[in-house]
Amino acid sequence: MLGFKQFIPEDLQNLQYNGNDNAFVLSVLSDIDDQIGSINSEIEIDVRPSKQSGAKLGISQLMLDKDRVKFSALARDIIDKTPDLELRMDKVPGARKEKDYAFKHKDMKKYVYVNVRPKGGRGSLGDDPHELMTAALCLKAFPKKHKIENSDQMDQLIELVKGQLKNVKGYKQGQVDSLIGDYSNLCKAVSAANAIIDAGYGGADMVYLTGQAWDNDVKQFQMTKHGMKDFNSSDFIIRKGKNFVGISLKKKKRSTEADPTLINKAFTGLLADRKFDKLKQQIDDDAGAFYVHVIKVAQRLKLLSPDLMADIKKSRPSRKNWKQYIQRIPNDLVNRVLKGKRTLFKRMADTINKNSDMIADQLVQLIFKSDLKELKKVNFDFALVTGVGEYGPRKGVVVEKGEYKDIDTTTTVIDELFSKGKPKMILTPGASQAFDPGAKAANIKFTLMIGDQSIANIILRYKGDFRSAPNFNAEMTPEFKKLFKS
Repeated sequence: MLGFKQFIPEDLQNLQYNGNDNAFVLSVLSDIDDQIGSINSEIEIDVRPSKQSGAKLGISQLMLDKDRVKFSALARDIIDKTPDLELRMDKVPGARKEKDYAFKHKDMKKYVYVNVRPKGGRGSLGDDPHELMTAALCLKAFPKKHKIENSDQMDQLIELVKGQLKNVKGYKQGQVDSLIGDYSNLCKAVSAANAIIDAGYGGADMVYLTGQAWDNDVKQFQMTKHGMKDFNSSDFIIRKGKNFVGISLKKKKRSTEADPTLINKAFTGLLADRKFDKLKQQIDDDAGAFYVHVIKVAQRLKLLSPDLMADIKKSRPSRKNWKQYIQRIPNDLVNRVLKGKRTLFKRMADTINKNSDMIADQLVQLIFKSDLKELKKVNFDFALVTGVGEYGPRKGVVVEKGEYKDIDTTTTVIDELFSKGKPKMILTPGASQAFDPGAKAANIKFTLMIGDQSIANIILRYKGDFRSAPNFNAEMTPEFKKLFKS
C-alpha cells in the first residue's frame, strides 16, 4: 500500500451548525461536491412532501446518469471519514443503496437523505458502454489492433467482448445490456483501444472499471491531491504483467470536433488546498454581496412570491444566508444582472487577476495531473485517451486515429514550458466578457498560459445552480496540442 497522506475533509470539519438546517446542509453537500473533482452536480432542497418530515431532510442531487454510482461511493467515503458526520445507510432502501446516501450531523435532529437523480433523464440505451467496450478490447483475447468495416463485423466484435467479461472487474449489468447495437460507441472504443495497443498495453491480463468502486487489486492507486478525492481520474485501469496503466477516457465523433473538456468543476472546488482559504473567503464574500443585491432588485421589480416575501421578513437576506433565497429568484433576472457593470463576474475577474500565478499553478496540476507521475515508481502509468469515431447508415463505419497522451509526455512538455516561464491567467484577448457593454453571455473567458505559451482555454460560467460557485470548463488550446505532435 502506498504511503500517501490520508484524505482529511478539512472544510467539512470546520463547518459549524448554525441552527438553519437547509442552509447548513447545502454547505455540507457543497463541500462534499467540491472534493469530488471529476463530477459536477446540482444540489437543491427536495420540496416534495414525501421527502420531508420531522426526522428527515430530503435533498435532490442531479448529475449525469453515468456518474451517480461513482459519486455516491465517493461521497459515502468522505462522510465516513468526517468525525462530525454519521453515515446512515440504514435509512436508504436496498434498491437505492448504490445511488443514494444518507447521513446525520452530530448537532442536527434530522438526518439528511440525498436522492441522487439523473440529470436530463437516462439515455435511450441505458448505461453508456463506452468504457466497458474500450477496456475489454485491450485484453489478451485481442492482441492486435482492431479493424471493423461493417455492422456484421461490429456484431461479432461485441459478442467477443461479451465473452471476455470474466477478465473485467467493476462493470454494471446495464453496460453489458447496452453493448448490442451501439455501433457509434464501438467505433469510438476501437479508436481508443487501438491507441492504447499502440502504446504497448494491448494483450492485458485484466481490466478494472472504477465507475462504481476501485477494486482491491488497484485501490492502492487511488490518490488524493490538491483537495480532490479522485485526483487519479482513471475511468479504468489495465493490468499487464506487473504493470498498470490508468486511462482517463474521452470521446468525440470526428477529429475536427472540439475536444472534450479537460476539467468541469466549481471554481471554489478547484481551490480546496488550505493555502486558498483567504481567496475562497473573498470569493464567498463577493458572491454574498452580489446576490443580496440581486434579491433587492427582485423585490423592487415585485418578482418575489408571497411565500418568499414572508420568509424574507422573518430573516433579512445577508452575505451569510443568501443561498436559501437565490434559487427562488427567477433565473432570467439573475442572468440579466450577471451581464453588466455590477456583475459578480467582474469581481471574480479582478480576484483571479490578482492571484493569477497561484491559481494558474493549481490549474496546471489539476488539468494535466502531473503529480500522478510519482505513481510510476510503483509501476503505474497514466494516460489521457480520446476515441474518435462514429457510425451512420449512410456514412457507415468511421474509425479515426485515437489520441494517447501519457503522463511522461505531458510532464515533459509542461516541464519544458516551465523552464521558459511561469504559469498565469489572463483574460482572453478580444473575447466578449460578461462585464463588457452589450454582453450576450453571462461568463468570462480566460487563457491559461505558461510563459508566452497558451495551454488551455477556460470559461467560467454558472450551470443552473447559483448557490454554488460558477464552473471552470477547460479545453486544451490548438497551439498546446501541436507541442505534443512535435
